Amino acid sequence: MSIVSIVEGEKPENMVSEAIDLLGGIDKFIKSGDVVFIKPNVCGGVVGKRGSYTSPEVIAALIELIKKKSSRIIVGEADSEMYDADMMFSETGIRKAAEDSGAEVVNLSKGEMVKKVVTDADMLKEFEISKVVAEADKIISVPVAKAHSITDLTLSLKCMFGILPERHKARYHKLGINTVIADLVKAYPPHLSVVDATVCMEGKGPFKGNPIALNLIICGDNAVAADSVTASILGYKPAKIKHLELAAKSGLGPLNLDEIDIEGEKETKREFKKAPVGICFSGKIANIFRSLIPEKGLSNFFHNYYVSAVNEWRKKNE
Repeated sequence: MSIVSIVEGEKPENMVSEAIDLLGGIDKFIKSGDVVFIKPNVCGGVVGKRGSYTSPEVIAALIELIKKKSSRIIVGEADSEMYDADMMFSETGIRKAAEDSGAEVVNLSKGEMVKKVVTDADMLKEFEISKVVAEADKIISVPVAKAHSITDLTLSLKCMFGILPERHKARYHKLGINTVIADLVKAYPPHLSVVDATVCMEGKGPFKGNPIALNLIICGDNAVAADSVTASILGYKPAKIKHLELAAKSGLGPLNLDEIDIEGEKETKREFKKAPVGICFSGKIANIFRSLIPEKGLSNFFHNYYVSAVNEWRKKNE
């Protein structure tokens, strides 16, 4: 049975350690000499807007916990339509937090790539990926929990979308991002999920929503289970989140909370405003709609939407 832990508190360094201890301790996940790849949410954020990217304090706490076991720790993210990963690592404070704690920071759009074939994929049957990800012994997904107008929520599975190296990812939205996410996790399932729900984003996520402090860390030894528990806390039905449903149908983990051993805080329901439905919603109509939008047009839409979110945030904080 998959295990998910929920810890409430104020200090990420204590919360991350306690949450992983409730799963059985870090030795359950990291063996001596392991090369560990950590995937946070970085580039999907607005600089200075907590809840739009993973907290640097959570990243630092995780690295401090695993560095005595691991031979090499890499924190990575790829470029995308709206942002440059190197710049975002620096401006969000994640680079400093990671490097000060002893990890490397890598732009997954640069360096050597390898080809990955996913034999049981529905859509993403073959793709290139950074050698850094492909050769890691362990993968840890560390998303910030936020509402998302395209995928309902950004959690452990959605966070992995950011390992795809192409800057222009609009083609994956045209293919159907929920299916692409499920296929990607078939190839590279996280060994551990650490969901940063200290400060989340509700409402118009992933960029224009409002930060909300929930003061939670949710960890899981299975990404689907961790995401299902987190979704339930936030008022969502896990089976209604398309990429979770697809991942569960592929045998990647449980959606039903009765099939998950939940440790720590039990009564943790939160009031959380959901995102409005975006242009890449699921279903037959959405597939037809996406097919009619040129890839470049979709790229421009994402870029312009992000720029408007940044400008709104700056104006609000002048």
